[in-house]
Amino acid sequence: MTSSSPDITALTLAEVSARIHAREVSCEEVTRALLARIDRLEPIINGYVAVHREQALFQARAADALLSAGVDHGPLHGVPIAVKDLFAERGVPSSAGSSILADWTPDEDATAVHRLRQAGAIIIGRANMDEFAFGGTTENAHYGVTRNPWDHEHSPGGSSGGSGAVVAARTAYAALGTDTAASIRNPAHFNGVTGIKPTYGRVSRHGVVPLAWTLDHAGPLARSAQDAALVLTAIAGHDGKDAATSRRTVPDYAANLDARVDRLRAGIVRGYFWDPIVPEVAQLNEAAWDVLRGMGIETEDVELEHTDALPALFATILPAEAAAYHHRWIRQGRGEEYGAAIRDRLIPGYVIPAVDYVNAQRARALFEEGARRQFQRFDVLVMPTVPYTAARLGQIMVQVGDGEMEAAFARTRNLFPFNLTGMPALSVPCGFDAAGLPAGIQIVAPAWGEQTALNVGYAYQQATDWHTRAPQTD
Repeated sequence: MTSSSPDITALTLAEVSARIHAREVSCEEVTRALLARIDRLEPIINGYVAVHREQALFQARAADALLSAGVDHGPLHGVPIAVKDLFAERGVPSSAGSSILADWTPDEDATAVHRLRQAGAIIIGRANMDEFAFGGTTENAHYGVTRNPWDHEHSPGGSSGGSGAVVAARTAYAALGTDTAASIRNPAHFNGVTGIKPTYGRVSRHGVVPLAWTLDHAGPLARSAQDAALVLTAIAGHDGKDAATSRRTVPDYAANLDARVDRLRAGIVRGYFWDPIVPEVAQLNEAAWDVLRGMGIETEDVELEHTDALPALFATILPAEAAAYHHRWIRQGRGEEYGAAIRDRLIPGYVIPAVDYVNAQRARALFEEGARRQFQRFDVLVMPTVPYTAARLGQIMVQVGDGEMEAAFARTRNLFPFNLTGMPALSVPCGFDAAGLPAGIQIVAPAWGEQTALNVGYAYQQATDWHTRAPQTD
């Protein structure tokens, strides 16, 4: 079932922003409405590790005062947004989902958080996550389990599962997440929301606790491609505190969403990215391709090169880089402070030979070059975001196609390849299975092509209403 509630919390970010700027509703009214909804739903969903009640109301009153004085910071002015617990917040405990950093109170904001504040956004709380972002279910040993708003016995994905859940539950208008292997896009898929992993270097990671330096990306989860575009425009751009960030000009992504897509070419990626897949998810994706064709987008099936090596090279790079970051605490004898799940994931990183890591990076470059060549023929590549819908909490294996597969691999299989290439990738909802659980399609563009991916996602959402559906929470 879906909710038809007309209240303020049911609006998209773009819609509530328009109401605020038309002075039809105050920033304080919006914030109070969201806090009331959080009070009602948080005992069930557990999407937040902290809610900034007093700070948010203070910020909301200040935002109203600025508007009254003629000072307008733009479309995010006075809009409450959540941030993943991985992002530093000045003067606020920022634990990265771990007891190890439970007492860390940063003296400055992460750059992305700082830019949200500059854009007038209200930081309403810190979203739950897998410990140190090393996981994909948001079953956190220290801060509890986040539940999928569509079915509370199912996972919201991860590691940005809290960010996906609070957007789906309408307890935030958008949320910041991070994506090292899948962690913006699989929560978008499992929670029926929109999420974009930008190009590597498009959004600063300064003040974001790392998982794997060469794979980490930061970006938004939101209720629509339009909302994601608004947030991405605010947080993107060069940052002298993150050497990986690009000096390329940041487009106004939301202002350019109406660009024509009817002359674009989309490669529908099969092979590794298609088989095996749950039949219902396959049907939803095939229906989505039909919508794209109906919009005038030319499609052609394609397979990418060097996919056989992907799982092995990723399983080398990520654990090695994660182990390097966590070595200081392991060396201090603090290993027992980690949850058991992350300890198990860190151990392999300490036995990976340097030669294997270097060879994995070389193989990574081969895959990236092969993927880049496809964009000589296509404007975007499209494929299922995840080949199954949300698994039950605690579920280790999932039925995919004719056999079982580890849920952890299946929920990242189609996603981590584009962390390896650094290309932008957008997930948008494309329907529901018979159990009422959402699924998504992934739209990949060449490096710095966020605008194209968002334009295709926006056009798709203009032709469908999947992104408007909300879980029944009453």
